[in-house]
Amino acid sequence: MRAVHHALVHLYDPAELRKSPLLELFALSDGEQPASALQRILVDAIESIKPQPEVPPQSPAWRTYRILFHRYTEQCTQREVSATLALSIRQLRRQERSAVWALADDLWIRYGVQYRASVGISDSSSPTDKVATRRADTPSRKQELEWLHRSLVKEAADPVEVLRSLEKVISPLAQATRVRLEYALPQPLPFVACEPNTLRQAILNVLSPAIRAVPHGRIEITAQARAGAVIVHIRPVAGPRKPPPLPRNDVESLEMARQLATLSGGSLDLRIGAEEAQPFVAALTVPVAMRTAVLVIDDNEDTLQLIRRFLAGSPYPLVEARNAEQALTLAESLIPRAIVLDLMLPGIDGWEVLGRLREHPRLHGIPIIVCSILPQKQLALTLGAAAFLRKPISRAALLAALERWVDMRAGSPR
Repeated sequence: MRAVHHALVHLYDPAELRKSPLLELFALSDGEQPASALQRILVDAIESIKPQPEVPPQSPAWRTYRILFHRYTEQCTQREVSATLALSIRQLRRQERSAVWALADDLWIRYGVQYRASVGISDSSSPTDKVATRRADTPSRKQELEWLHRSLVKEAADPVEVLRSLEKVISPLAQATRVRLEYALPQPLPFVACEPNTLRQAILNVLSPAIRAVPHGRIEITAQARAGAVIVHIRPVAGPRKPPPLPRNDVESLEMARQLATLSGGSLDLRIGAEEAQPFVAALTVPVAMRTAVLVIDDNEDTLQLIRRFLAGSPYPLVEARNAEQALTLAESLIPRAIVLDLMLPGIDGWEVLGRLREHPRLHGIPIIVCSILPQKQLALTLGAAAFLRKPISRAALLAALERWVDMRAGSPR
């Protein structure tokens, strides 16, 4: 995948493309213009995943295509693409990485290539050549983790849902080894701040060696909330036979779980061989998500219902106000971290509300995101709005604006 990414970044640089291991992978080394041929393959590959017109514009398929097209075919910067797609830079990095993976998988399948660590090395290469190329072209585990870290966007996630989502993945292995999965998960548990997919992979890297270590045994999976965090305990308990020492691959899997847990925003404590019947005990600690209050001022029930759906499961609990008087009272009592303001309100309109909020000694620092059908972006920004969203809005645009301005107010501007 790294070779594909490098070629995409240098899509219009023949000198760099001529160095790419993809030339050999796609049998282009003997052509008259190998760099041009590789360029055409990559551009055509991006176009081949363009969804059909009937696919909804907000679908993941369109998002993947647009990211690849703007970033690589058009060679736009991440900042330009993030603005076009209404994503934060961190969101774009995460989705861009997934899009490149998807494109690489499509290329491997299309050209009948099996992905190998030594990307693009033919079977006729000598072992020395393979090792040298692997070192030059294959990212190290540390590099992959660093890239993953730069791409992550933390979200508020239900820890019980994260654990339950792994049942279908891990159950076949448990059934094959006759291991029982025993859950003790209190409801409700607070949402946790994490990157959900990375957290799932961390847990999976603990559960897999746990199941292999105790055939005919059981895995105890418990969770509890304590001191601003949720702690998940995973305890494999042996069956009739004493568990053997963990093989090297499983020890590596646990170490990878520790690194993934850290990337996801938590920590993993491992005690290997602490009990005779337990090959190891794992305690995964993930911080509770800070639920940031957002005041939405709008009298349109359809809009409020839409925003409720957009913010469901996000780190931003919703407080609603339907008129100016109610909004100003709530703002003074709550001191919300952000305000989403419609301009066309009954009685006192949104312009007046914006002015009063900006003049209020306790509220003037709250970021206000004006959301309106009126094409008045410049005026809204001039009068003190932090951002302007033209209706109809998308979930991605709203979350990107909130993520940017809430974080900026907390002292971590992008």
